[in-house]
Amino acid sequence: MIRVLLEAPILTKSGYGEHSRLVYKALSERKDLEIMINPLRWGNTTFDLPDGDILTSIQSFGSYIQACKANQTNPEFNIQVHVGIPNEFEKKAPYSVCVTAGIETDRVDANWLLKTHQGIDKIIVPSQHARDGFVRTKYEVFNKTQNTKSLISCACPVDVIPYPVKNPDDATLDIDFSTNFNFLTVALIGPRKNLETTIRGFIEEFRDEEDVGLILKTSLARNSIMDRANTLNSINSIVKSCGKKKCKIYLVHGDLTESELHSLYVHPKIKAYVSTTHGEGYGLPIFEAAYSGLPIIATDWSGHLDFLSCEYKQNGKAKNKKLFAKVDYSLEEIPSEAVWENILIEGSKWAVPKEHALKRQMRNVFDKYGMYKKWATALKESVTTSHTEEAIFEKMQKSLFPPEILEKLQNTKEDFFWFEEQQIKTYD
Repeated sequence: MIRVLLEAPILTKSGYGEHSRLVYKALSERKDLEIMINPLRWGNTTFDLPDGDILTSIQSFGSYIQACKANQTNPEFNIQVHVGIPNEFEKKAPYSVCVTAGIETDRVDANWLLKTHQGIDKIIVPSQHARDGFVRTKYEVFNKTQNTKSLISCACPVDVIPYPVKNPDDATLDIDFSTNFNFLTVALIGPRKNLETTIRGFIEEFRDEEDVGLILKTSLARNSIMDRANTLNSINSIVKSCGKKKCKIYLVHGDLTESELHSLYVHPKIKAYVSTTHGEGYGLPIFEAAYSGLPIIATDWSGHLDFLSCEYKQNGKAKNKKLFAKVDYSLEEIPSEAVWENILIEGSKWAVPKEHALKRQMRNVFDKYGMYKKWATALKESVTTSHTEEAIFEKMQKSLFPPEILEKLQNTKEDFFWFEEQQIKTYD
């Protein structure tokens, strides 16, 4: 058996939680693995209690670590899969893979690249944009001792493995909307998702239209009662600053099951999805809108572009076409308040959607809905065909277990159960 250490925020309700569960499902397809899960946290996001095979794998990890401590021996794993931010990685196996969402901006932090020189053997990301952030970023390093300069770049392969389409059970939220034409957005309130621009642009464009609404599935961090109150205050301050309006703004807050969330994407009164994101490593909510057949309005930059185009027949000719309402942007340095140590770095750039372009595209979708719905239907067919669980799991397994690594695992015993200066405390 191949012993795999999966370090991942697998229980959290977050994008990285989704990524973690995808990796686990791909691993669990193989019958030659002993999977042990170290469940990490991810920021302040809420989390679910484990059950089933995930609970068993977490318990196996805990029991094994306790046994190693009792025997004063180092834990031994064949392969380590770390899901999260590369600068948090610590090597704990002879072969180590880091699965990360990448970054919203145009470059990654220098510490992320350093980790590829300090034990990461491969990086897996969900989009070409995320891959570009690693392979195109270089930093100049000055060695004071030798008085020399050199460039540091990514030192390991970077594979692109997207997310699969889900098929959630039917569920309906006990909720209705008084307006018949509604835009939906799903995002946390904060600088990165740029929700304020979405709200302002919507109100300015549809101010005098009583039958048009914007539905916000959002929160500040957690889905608590206090967070709901703070979220509502934050939204109200934006709405009030926009002046009088007849259009409607709705807040959907709280924990939703996958099926309940999916019911928003297919709600008969929700007609389009809108995002003024500054950038996405992938863009899971946009992806779900795409495979749900919802017309999409989004910033024309970053990770979501990977799945928002397909072969489309127009005027008798088939060509690859972006099948969404593209919001023009300018690429600008991130503001100081968005700088996040070791993640969003000073001097990096992201997209700043142009508000007039947003308003024009929302109006286009409203006025020419039939055309955009036709685009959305074609995109749904393409995505549901290309992004099946079977296809994505196969890609993930091939990336995690390349033939040369499997051969080494099968033919090597002692070398693959060896750590260089590893201490038990690294597993606490």
